Amino acid sequence: MSEPMMNLLRDLPGAEPDPARAERTRMRCRTRLAARPRVSTSSAPSAHGSRGSKALLWQPLVAVLGVAYLAEALVQALRAYGIP
Repeated sequence: MSEPMMNLLRDLPGAEPDPARAERTRMRCRTRLAARPRVSTSSAPSAHGSRGSKALLWQPLVAVLGVAYLAEALVQALRAYGIP
């Protein structure tokens, strides 16, 4: 950076957090959290429900396809550089 820019940055006041704003934000968050309906852990759907089993099926498939794509990209790159 140039010297004039450094002088301008040096003359800037330090950042001070606003305690009143922080307290208002905390209170808003607490109000929203308190207003949310609570879901008991026994009635919550398990990870092995209908969505969970699909995720368990797709994740390995996507991983295998990603590895195959990467392997083919490496083969093409090696061919482009003339390395067998």
